[in-house]
Amino acid sequence: MPNEHLKQLTLLYAEDDPNIREELVHFLTPRVGTLLVAQNGQEAWELFAAHRPDIVVSDIMMPVKDGLKLAADIKEKNRAVPVIFTTAFNDIQYLHQAINLGIDGYVLKPIDLEKLMEALAKGAEPVLQARQLAANKAMLEAYHEAAEEERYLVAELMQRMMRPENLKDPHLHYWLQPTEVVSGDLVATYRARNDRFYLMLADSTGHGLPAALNLLPINHIFYSMAGKGLPISLIVEEMNWAVKEQSPADRYVAALLAAIDPHNRVIEIWNGGIPPALLISQEGQVVHAFKSVNLPLGILDRTFAARTEVYQWQESGGQFMVHSDGLAEAENEQGESFGAERLVATLLAAPPAGRLATVQAAVTEHLGSRHAFDDMTLLLLDCNG
Repeated sequence: MPNEHLKQLTLLYAEDDPNIREELVHFLTPRVGTLLVAQNGQEAWELFAAHRPDIVVSDIMMPVKDGLKLAADIKEKNRAVPVIFTTAFNDIQYLHQAINLGIDGYVLKPIDLEKLMEALAKGAEPVLQARQLAANKAMLEAYHEAAEEERYLVAELMQRMMRPENLKDPHLHYWLQPTEVVSGDLVATYRARNDRFYLMLADSTGHGLPAALNLLPINHIFYSMAGKGLPISLIVEEMNWAVKEQSPADRYVAALLAAIDPHNRVIEIWNGGIPPALLISQEGQVVHAFKSVNLPLGILDRTFAARTEVYQWQESGGQFMVHSDGLAEAENEQGESFGAERLVATLLAAPPAGRLATVQAAVTEHLGSRHAFDDMTLLLLDCNG
């Protein structure tokens, strides 16, 4: 270890012989960060208690309180503090006691300064390593706290993005369960003045903060264009280009956009990478499935032209259901997925008003003590008309 590292440390030196003490003080002062000097063991102990030095160099034989008692008290207080003894040949019998105390080295008198520096370097090494580990730990904790704060800020931003007031629509029932603080799933809804209901479920690549950031541009586009009553196809094309232009090449967004006209019983849908959405009758039968026939947003360039599916239902009532793939892929402790078939069967077996709660309970029971590895979202919209 370079001697320069000793300048980071505080050293306590105890020696009752004034000549030896003066010589070593002169030698050590420019080589350590702070030098504390004591003339006997008691004075050394008081300095140790007051200043908590990093390393101690002490003579064994001293008045008032000898080096052995000083070392014993220091090791009892803090066993990690290195203690190095300076000792004469006739003090050798005391070294056996010192070894039992766990001292970290010794140098014979007359003191060889080179050997003293070697002993100091060896004793200081674990101190400096512990200090570096503590600094690294503090840095990591500070980084973790900053990252957590950022995640919570983004999570709050995501909540605002979803416009909670819109999600309070009496005909909408939804469950969004993020796997982290921040969700990579986004739900957006808008009910126009003519009662036309715009709905979007977006599932960004991955999960957590990187996935959430990918959803920012499409959320703005959805509310801006749905608020003007623009066609689904135009909204999708604008979103596709925004993701393509603003996101990394390996990041894309699976999305489903729908415009539901309850009075004319018409659903217009664009599905790019989201599991099939279902129109379910009041009696619990699948009336129609809206499968994904498009690539997710952000893959194709400006030449992309969105083509939507339009469906008109005949019976009054029913529910429109859409979910993210994280729901069907939720695995239990045995690695078994909840599965799309089980999801649909659970939905169809429950009455319309209880379908959301029934699915929540079934998925929670399936997971058991295991945490879902992907965000889970389920949307149910009553299609009364």
